[in-house]
Amino acid sequence: MHFFKQNKIRIFLCLALSFLMLLAEGAVPAFAAASVSAKKAAGMVVESGVYRIRNLETGLYIDSYDFIYDAAGNTYLESKNSSEAQDIYVCRQSDGTYTLIPQSENGKYSLSCKSGYAEESIISKKEDVGKTEKFVIYPASSGTYTISPAYSGKVQVALDVSDELSKYDDPYVCLKAYSGSRSQRWVLVPIKTDGISLAYESTTVKLYSVGTLYVTLYPYNYGTHNVTWKSDNEKVLMIDSSGSYCALAPGSATVTASCAGYTASCTVNVTETSAFTWYSQHNASGSDWSAEGLSGIYFTSGGVRKRFMVDKYRKGADWMDEGCYLTSVAMVLRNMGAQMTVGYDIRSGQSGNLPADPYTVALANSGNTGATTQNAVMSGNPILVSLSNIASRFRVGNSEITTSVTYDTSKKAIKEALDEHPEGVIVYFSMPQRNRSHYIVFTKCLNPEAKNPSDYVFEVCDSASYTAEGGDHVTFENCISYTSEHYRYSNAVSILTWNINDSD
Repeated sequence: MHFFKQNKIRIFLCLALSFLMLLAEGAVPAFAAASVSAKKAAGMVVESGVYRIRNLETGLYIDSYDFIYDAAGNTYLESKNSSEAQDIYVCRQSDGTYTLIPQSENGKYSLSCKSGYAEESIISKKEDVGKTEKFVIYPASSGTYTISPAYSGKVQVALDVSDELSKYDDPYVCLKAYSGSRSQRWVLVPIKTDGISLAYESTTVKLYSVGTLYVTLYPYNYGTHNVTWKSDNEKVLMIDSSGSYCALAPGSATVTASCAGYTASCTVNVTETSAFTWYSQHNASGSDWSAEGLSGIYFTSGGVRKRFMVDKYRKGADWMDEGCYLTSVAMVLRNMGAQMTVGYDIRSGQSGNLPADPYTVALANSGNTGATTQNAVMSGNPILVSLSNIASRFRVGNSEITTSVTYDTSKKAIKEALDEHPEGVIVYFSMPQRNRSHYIVFTKCLNPEAKNPSDYVFEVCDSASYTAEGGDHVTFENCISYTSEHYRYSNAVSILTWNINDSD
């Protein structure tokens, strides 16, 4: 009996030792690996940062096709190169999981795996971070890591090398059942910052303008993920975590960008000249709205409070470009006596029957009523004008309004449109060669008695002007778009008119 007990002990010890050796090699069987949870992985911390992720078996690095080259944005393995697609921002989440963000395409997309566990499921990319974009990273052996989908729970799968090749003969990165093989081990090679600089030492911006300060990190630029921003005078200039600023008052502020113990600063001077253009301050007929009324309105975008303004549009951050289309519409609707029937004006506290101006037209255009606006937060994007949204919210008396577009832009057609619409017509201009377009309100034909239509002279309200002299009921040939931007009648594409549909 004593002999058998000793042998049982020896057998047990041998099995235990074998298991520990497998564990050390990272070759943990699936039933054991299933116990490695995101919670446990949180205690085995990989610091957030930018890494090159190398596969132990192949020696190749994770890379990612841009969507312009591959509709799925697939992820594959390639030898080391200078591509930003191999610079992966590994971002640790509050729950201990990680997102993996290639720095190609400005770090817009995260690596993503399909739900389910189909063998050879290719890793692709996705913009929104959900459960399929979160991974757990835990040590395997000898400085390597295993990377698994966080949503996998007790069904253990891991990033592996696909047997399928891309059209460039590169192996894809895929999901496979966990085996602990060398192809499922990854080396995270950190890319460390050793310098930082800003595009400017000093720059000047207009009052109420918004924009972005750009930072470069050395040796690799991996966006703004690890950069912190600070303004020493937030009453003059506010700045958010992405480097997006809002100029609030004349004066100067020092902005400092910091990353990995390195800092760079620049001085931002805010002028007394407002970013508001003339048309954002005045109505085409009565001059009864003003920038003063709009300058007190804030919106929250990109994490920073921004003034309602009409200068230097940047998608996702600012509200309007030069705002020519939306505010030209506001001018004409105001001249028609149109009112926004359903809406709330946070400036006056009034509900319903709101006169047309750039703010109320922006509310209608972006699908907002304003009634649920909290801290002046508005969703949607008013620069992308939706005429149907605006028309559905405005009325002239009890009558609905609609729009009409004609593509005859001759001087004769413009005059005939003005004869029917003395409130003004909007002419759309385009310069494809310069990738530019513009909208101008034509308000009057100054010489309707001219026998030759080519001799007609028109008065306009030009939405590109910062002064009344350049756009306040001046002739087309004297407006700033003609004298400075070089728009001509030959650039006219269409005429937009607003119509009152009598209820009877």
